[in-house]
Amino acid sequence: MNTENLNDYLNQRVYCRETQSKLLSTLLFQKVAKSPCVILYGPKSTAKTVMLRHCFSYTRCKHAWIDTQECFTLELLLYRTLIQLGVEQNLAQKKGTHINSFCNVLSAHLSTLNEHTYIVLDRLDELPELNQHIFKVLVGLSEFSGQNNVSVIIVMNKHPNRLLGTASVPVVHFPQYTKDEILDICQHTAPSLDFVDRTGEQEFEDEIELSVWMQYCAFLWDVFGAQCLNDYVAFREILDYHWPKFVSPIVEGDVHPADYAQLHKLAKDSLVSDETITRRLHLVHSNQNQLSQIDLNLSCVAKFLLISAFLASYNPSHLDSQLFSKRSSGRKIRHRKTRVHGDGSFGKSEKSASARNASLSRLALGPKPFDLERLIAIYYAISEYQDMNLFAEVFTQVSNLCTLKMIVPTKDRCIRTLDAPRFKVNIPKEYAEAIALSLSLDLNNYLANNDSW
Repeated sequence: MNTENLNDYLNQRVYCRETQSKLLSTLLFQKVAKSPCVILYGPKSTAKTVMLRHCFSYTRCKHAWIDTQECFTLELLLYRTLIQLGVEQNLAQKKGTHINSFCNVLSAHLSTLNEHTYIVLDRLDELPELNQHIFKVLVGLSEFSGQNNVSVIIVMNKHPNRLLGTASVPVVHFPQYTKDEILDICQHTAPSLDFVDRTGEQEFEDEIELSVWMQYCAFLWDVFGAQCLNDYVAFREILDYHWPKFVSPIVEGDVHPADYAQLHKLAKDSLVSDETITRRLHLVHSNQNQLSQIDLNLSCVAKFLLISAFLASYNPSHLDSQLFSKRSSGRKIRHRKTRVHGDGSFGKSEKSASARNASLSRLALGPKPFDLERLIAIYYAISEYQDMNLFAEVFTQVSNLCTLKMIVPTKDRCIRTLDAPRFKVNIPKEYAEAIALSLSLDLNNYLANNDSW
């Protein structure tokens, strides 16, 4: 395979990535020798996946493409890899779901192939069970399987130095796009620029049409560029959304394309408004409504644990004895203190500014981490299932909630005890209220600072 032709093909379809395309074509698609593993890393929306797609579209090489974000466990990742490579389903299910047996099954299958095979693990750093041992096995898959006709391509958003531990694997960095690069990509990927007014009688020169598009891109970058954080995908979405409104005066025959000042004046109100942000907020609200309407397919123990995690994340630990004590019949009602003014009138005591800021900051900063022992203590305080025989079931459900990412482990900067794992709840308050309602539990009775929600 001619790597120069592949390099030219990539440069014509993926812009501002000349160095990366040359490295990929040299490391992976030479006739003489191919690298057993290559790691691609960089922030999101930097053309890592797009460039690989074009590589395999041009070369037509045999490959297995695994989107790791869709694989919740390591077993599912290994199983899908074998299935895409052509291994029988029964064999992949029985012997291919463990990392050691996976290498044996892969070695036996690759020995029957006469062509080089590629395994692409896209977004591998999002695999929940990824650790240094698994990463080293996947990187050295050609060595562990004993076959030299396989190459592993790993795509990540972060640098793999924490997992790699060696400099023997080639790493290709995809940096974030700059403003000039994003505008250059927009110039090469302009939409249809055949401006014809509604009468169909007047057409315009290509240079004028392209000039309108580039000035439009530069104008929107000045408005939304800081919010997009050099993310080309987000910026291009804004461009495509406002473009029909921007060129509507040209299509209607009211403005000539060369009169950009008049176009800018007509489109300024709609472009500078918060329409894009409002549209995104509507999408967020619709997703939250769908979340509150989904079927809560969890066991009762898991629901009580999830409520306990929510309370542990949003309540201060020093109020646990007051909120969850068996001796108290409920929450204590705190009355406002009144004070007597100098004229003899009564008034409410005013909170200091620091107290108001402290109350608001605890809610604004989101859920706080908590210990596992505190979670179990709150669970036994509010749960109806307090049989000690279910103690093992409690830990099983905690593990299941972590797998579903409803409870996520945290890594504190400070060093705590080694045997005290800490977690944080990962659900909104509306979802917690829906779960509490299914348990006939009033969530607000166990929340501190209820008036601040």
